[in-house]
Amino acid sequence: MLKRTKSWGLVAGMALVALTAACDRNPSGADVDPTQPVHAVLDTTFASNPNLRFRQVERLANPLAMEVFVQKREHEAHDAFPPRQDPFHFTDDYIDFLTRVAGRDRAYATAIANVFLGTASNPGDKIMVFTGRAAGVTAATSGGAATVGFLTYVLNPTGGYGGRKLMGDDVVDKIANAGFGTLLGAPATAPGLVTDNVDENDKPALSTFPYLPAPTF
Repeated sequence: MLKRTKSWGLVAGMALVALTAACDRNPSGADVDPTQPVHAVLDTTFASNPNLRFRQVERLANPLAMEVFVQKREHEAHDAFPPRQDPFHFTDDYIDFLTRVAGRDRAYATAIANVFLGTASNPGDKIMVFTGRAAGVTAATSGGAATVGFLTYVLNPTGGYGGRKLMGDDVVDKIANAGFGTLLGAPATAPGLVTDNVDENDKPALSTFPYLPAPTF
């Protein structure tokens, strides 16, 4: 399920919120003027200035994984670094949090880091999709397909399609459950931290692209 606002507590003093991805389109490297409009890909500004440079200021593929497992002081670096550098820079953060805070053993912590950060041979903060594993699954039937959805390729290494379902696929709960619960087969270490208790949007998803309903202000 796509959710526009998420927050939950993991440890005392830690408040987590869902973030959105953004790019700085100012070639000088300075912050974008918030009073100016954000241009779409087809904007003629890009076509008329092929030398325009971009600066990555934030990224988020696996929702809230970075906010949960990476030390706060490393968040800015995580936003700026290319995903291919994730295993080298942030695996220790994941292992430290999962062993010291979540009470997991090192092998489990390493496995979780490999899922969300990738490995040296296949690095990156990304959602995995295996298109050859869902023969016959369509947009109309994917909602009921157990092999389609976030982390299904981990739970079912040979049949999991991966990706994210539009409805009934609470990715934030799944990440919390991987850290503190039984999602990946290990005993729960903190059953009270396996959900953010936000089970649905304030409006139902649309049946056509882009699926998200108009926001409420």
